[in-house]
Amino acid sequence: MSEAAAPTRRDYEAKLVARAWADDDFRARLKADPHAVVAEETGVEVPESVQIEILEETPEQAYLVIPVNRVAITEEQLDAASGGLCSDNCGSSCY
Repeated sequence: MSEAAAPTRRDYEAKLVARAWADDDFRARLKADPHAVVAEETGVEVPESVQIEILEETPEQAYLVIPVNRVAITEEQLDAASGGLCSDNCGSSCY
């Protein structure tokens, strides 16, 4: 029997959007405290250092999100983002 694939970011986003459409109180909480609501709903703890901005489209306003180009990230940037390098950018691993 094969294991189910782990949920993707799109899966989590779809879950949050569907709940926000159905529940005005949830939408208000999501907009007020996205870190807490994302953690409650998905089990994913987004670090406070990562800003989450909730934007609500209107008939007159739409948004296009351009994600980070993961191909263009250097190894150093990837290590720094994942906690592999010291915060003082000395270039060595922190243990």
